[in-house]
Amino acid sequence: MESKAIGKVMSLPNIRDSSAELGRGRLYSMSLSQIKKYSESSVEFQHKLSPFNLRWIHGYNPKVGVINLNNNGSTSMFYAASNCGVIYNWTVNQMRILQGHRHMISCISSDRQGKWLVTADSGPENVIIIWDSVDYFPQRTIFSPLGKTKISKVVMSADAKYLLSLGYSEKTTLNWWDWSSGLDDPDATLDIDIPRDGVIDMAFNSNDSEQFLLLTKHNIWIGVPRKVFVLERGVLKETDKYELKIKKIETKTGLDTGKLTCFTFVEDTSQILVATTRGTVLVYGYKIEYKEHGGKEDYENLKFIKMLKVEKRTINVIKSIDGVITTGNSVGEIHFYDNQMKLMYWVHGFTVDSVKGLSFNVSPRSYQVFDPKCNTPCPCWERAVAEIDSNTGLLKQKLIKKKLPSDATVSGKTFLVRDFIVCTNNQGVGFVDFATEKLVTVLNSKRSYALALSVHPEKPYVCIGYDNGIVEMYNFVQHKLFVRLDLRDLYKIVIPPKDDSIKCNYEVTVPPISVSCLKYSHSGMHLACGLNTGQLLFLHPTTIDVITEIPFTDTGHAIKQITYSCDSLTLALFDAGRTVCVYKYDCQDLLWKFIGKHRAHYKDITSILFLSEKNANGEYKLISLGIDRIMVEYDIGESADGYLEILSLDRLDQTAVPLAGIQWPSPEDLDPDVHRLDLPLILVANDEFKYKIVNYATTMTLSTILGPRYEHPVRKMLLTAREEDNGKQQYLIFATKNVVGIQKMPIDGNPWKHAGLLGHPLEVTEMCFREDCGILFTIGDKDGCMSQWAINYRSVDTTTKQGGGDLDPYYCLIENGRPGWLFQEIRDLFYYIQILCQGTFSPAMRRVKDFIPIDSLPDLMRALGFFLSEYETENLIAEAKYKVYQINPSTEIDFEEFVKLYINHRPAFGYRYKKIRDAFAHFAYLDNEQLAINRNGLIELLADYGERFPRELTWYLISILCGESFEDRAKMPENDFSFMPEELTLDYLATYVIGVDDLENIPEGSSGLGSFDTQSAQTSTTGDSE
Repeated sequence: MESKAIGKVMSLPNIRDSSAELGRGRLYSMSLSQIKKYSESSVEFQHKLSPFNLRWIHGYNPKVGVINLNNNGSTSMFYAASNCGVIYNWTVNQMRILQGHRHMISCISSDRQGKWLVTADSGPENVIIIWDSVDYFPQRTIFSPLGKTKISKVVMSADAKYLLSLGYSEKTTLNWWDWSSGLDDPDATLDIDIPRDGVIDMAFNSNDSEQFLLLTKHNIWIGVPRKVFVLERGVLKETDKYELKIKKIETKTGLDTGKLTCFTFVEDTSQILVATTRGTVLVYGYKIEYKEHGGKEDYENLKFIKMLKVEKRTINVIKSIDGVITTGNSVGEIHFYDNQMKLMYWVHGFTVDSVKGLSFNVSPRSYQVFDPKCNTPCPCWERAVAEIDSNTGLLKQKLIKKKLPSDATVSGKTFLVRDFIVCTNNQGVGFVDFATEKLVTVLNSKRSYALALSVHPEKPYVCIGYDNGIVEMYNFVQHKLFVRLDLRDLYKIVIPPKDDSIKCNYEVTVPPISVSCLKYSHSGMHLACGLNTGQLLFLHPTTIDVITEIPFTDTGHAIKQITYSCDSLTLALFDAGRTVCVYKYDCQDLLWKFIGKHRAHYKDITSILFLSEKNANGEYKLISLGIDRIMVEYDIGESADGYLEILSLDRLDQTAVPLAGIQWPSPEDLDPDVHRLDLPLILVANDEFKYKIVNYATTMTLSTILGPRYEHPVRKMLLTAREEDNGKQQYLIFATKNVVGIQKMPIDGNPWKHAGLLGHPLEVTEMCFREDCGILFTIGDKDGCMSQWAINYRSVDTTTKQGGGDLDPYYCLIENGRPGWLFQEIRDLFYYIQILCQGTFSPAMRRVKDFIPIDSLPDLMRALGFFLSEYETENLIAEAKYKVYQINPSTEIDFEEFVKLYINHRPAFGYRYKKIRDAFAHFAYLDNEQLAINRNGLIELLADYGERFPRELTWYLISILCGESFEDRAKMPENDFSFMPEELTLDYLATYVIGVDDLENIPEGSSGLGSFDTQSAQTSTTGDSE
């Protein structure tokens, strides 16, 4: 019982219910990671279910770098991928993903032993998270460490005691933490006059963890934390507070020196080595003579000693390890020097394009050198027994002296350092076994952004297209790269030198090709590849060899989306120029042939899809949706000679912009005697956070449903299903700008039926789903990573049950829930409508029912603050009568159905004042720096544009809105608008006509109108819904 009480007080889920295993004292002494070890997967104390579990990430962020965690053969490394930290063991192909950041991770760090890992993101509400690399659990999270300033760099001291963060505001801000103390605020802060993005690198001194150094392009800054002393009664007393002291070290550099690039603290000395772009190394120290095993020195005594020219190329990396200095330069050379910068060795066994980073193993190499006479692994070699390392307790590595590298001295001594990881410019990340000088590629990723994605419907292959023209086929079961195709290299033009050329140089032209779209057919027999130049290629579906001899060049704009018909024999695409192109597959010639194209939209196209229904000529129906709110249906069967015929072109919506569309199936459990099962339906997601079920034959909206109300509306949709005991259950997979989620069918506006999580920090550019595996693949904007998610249907099944039945799950969408004023208003007006329908002055006995006439819905909606247009009224009445599928119309609606209709049809976040202001500015003119409109001009607008108002009706309604009494209106002649001023401003319309009481206190982007506006809705509304 003690454990249960503690669990409730401490809010710690999954704690084992046993006082013997976990007592009160034991619990308070445990860390969060230790508490996690005592958790269990109990249904009662289970963690919150996630709709998707991130299983793998293909790619990494090369700007952040890689940290080697290899210790005693663990073969692990740490890097950042999108907004996640990744601990990857490349020998067992195992990945541990550290999730906790909302934005892209901008920097990582660790202590000397690799026990503690640090990740930091750079964005609004950024955080620093300190992880335990043993159990992959966050031990400390620092929220907004620099306030509103974005984090630029974070480093941890070698002994894991201190943390240093840097950000740029008006000045460069340094924050210093003794992070284990648990304080939310930094222990010391300092502002420095360094320009924005001026600090190239920073680090703590490995010999003195209280000392740190900042590197800019031309200078270095050395700093330390110091205790603050206060003068009390004439005596200096030490306080618990710290302050940062920093000094800029003057350096005499010239053109031969170049700009500073990197630095290192030399082990067991007091020297600092700084490398430059001209291959020179600057030596800093406290004394001119070289001295080993130097103790702590006063930072103010640090000075520039000398400059050494050691290489001809830019030095990108310099490290001090195992008593040697290691450098890596811009042409891929790795050199080793002693502490006095004398060349000892350079790597011969492999070459890379450029060395961007070096990270050595955590522990030194433990080895024993043998010198057998045969100099080969033979029986005598097998009998040789190595000693046991006293530090690790493990056997030392056996090495043959003859096969080991030797240094560049005359004596040719054996030269060995610990193994290391090398980061290259465009050849991925490799692990180097220094004894054999073998490079093993562990991260085979290019420095480019992923733009296209498609998964094979049957085989375990997923294709990724990049902005540098590369297409990769990836085995998502083995998590290995299968094959890579470089389209730029394939289509490059090589011009040989002329006969009279002196230099005999070849002229090579590489086309600027980017892969903008990839798509597998439903059968898996075709793979289409669209380029940013408008070219269309067809690749082999399993080897990605180009099978199109001459690319299709029927459009000159980047291809945005490709789709196939149900039989995989017809292909349609649209490009950035709003053109739709159609291709047919010739089964006899085994070739794709161009049919025609058409530009029917005057604004960008958002979605194109084939339907399962065929036209009279036997071709599948093809429709496209655009930002112009137009749905276009194409007639492929009648198209020829490069011209794509249009079958119909209709306005889909009055104000909402369609962002995505899919074909919508009819439910399988409908009664054919009562419901229509043959309706041609599509589901459209729009920018007003709504779903709409549309009859594409009549373009009539049959149902309007409230969609997920995240920061952005739904932009992508996929329909999937899974088999259950009681039949097939369907789900809708959706993606907003940066959120991926799953929604349980049928969709009815129930907010408990969907769940989502952050997919990518900036934008989910593409997603695809393998239903048989339950795996979702996504790529993000500007992160170059492909994420592999395992779907969890149980998440929405659980939340749906938790939401309850009837109206229980909808109360959270109404202000203050069921006991709030709005729900009471809804109930009162519902019964008041019954009184009006029975007659206000009727002497008959009143009968309170649960139904009201459907024809009274518009008046009831407007009384509740939802002001429908005539178009919205028509859709509302049609949905209430036919409920999408009913054959015979209903005449009444009950209270529960009415509340659902009200919640689904009203604006998702209320009426926004900014929207009214923008509409007024469209027609108004500028008068004395204030927008205004003539009174007669307003009347003409209402009479001639949009849903037109007769002049008499306009006079009647505006006179009521302006507060004219019945007696005053009876005295005035009709069409007399003299009660309004000649010139109307927005303030007058909002205050005296619309009725906003406190106009001055309405925030810029808030929804200050309507009875259902809440503060939470106002803060989450973004520009995408405007």
